[in-house]
Amino acid sequence: MRIALFSDIHGNLEALKEILKDIEKENIDEIICLGDIIGIGPDSKSCLDLIINNNIKLILGNHELAYLFGTSSDYNIEESEREHYKYIASTLGDIERKFLEKCPLFIDFKYGNNKFKFMHFLIKDKNLKYPYHSLNLLTTLKDCLGDVVKKTNSDYIFVGHEHTGFEQDFDNIKLYGVGSSGCVKRNITSYTIIDIKTEVTVLRKVITYNKKKLEEALLREDYPERSNLASRYFGINLD
Repeated sequence: MRIALFSDIHGNLEALKEILKDIEKENIDEIICLGDIIGIGPDSKSCLDLIINNNIKLILGNHELAYLFGTSSDYNIEESEREHYKYIASTLGDIERKFLEKCPLFIDFKYGNNKFKFMHFLIKDKNLKYPYHSLNLLTTLKDCLGDVVKKTNSDYIFVGHEHTGFEQDFDNIKLYGVGSSGCVKRNITSYTIIDIKTEVTVLRKVITYNKKKLEEALLREDYPERSNLASRYFGINLD
């Protein structure tokens, strides 16, 4: 069993296309995106449509939830960012909304003696419109992280949301942050392959993509906070 994972594409269509092209070369049984396909970058709708048209399993990220439930549902969204979220929502239609309304918050999967859990980030309360723990759980609140991980009742946990990626072990429970495949400042992106045999192997595969085309798309598509987001998340100066 081989599973391909990626997360936080954030409207970077060029990175997503290269990832899917590379996945075709691998003997992959299942593809899962851990959320945040939309937002930040210039091609949210095209990225989401690629997910839909390729029958890829998508777990809801905070950007998808903000689209579905409104920006007031996410306490992390600042007032200055709300126009950007409204713009992203305006680019999506009925097909995208109906698809997202059916997407889960997490996927549980058992193979042999191992239990796997896939989610955008560690869930505090699945009944909330913003269900995730704060990212501070990885830093200032890290003393609580082990207890949260153990409550998932899983052997392997895979999350996105934190863009740089990480790996931690809690009493033989493995927690992997796969990082962002879209918010990258070089012409390099990555995705994760989980190879499940008698043992579980987790490999991060690094590939290149056409960053020039991303820059061209940013210049072509004017939207709220574009210059700030391009610089902050893609290392592209549009000024």
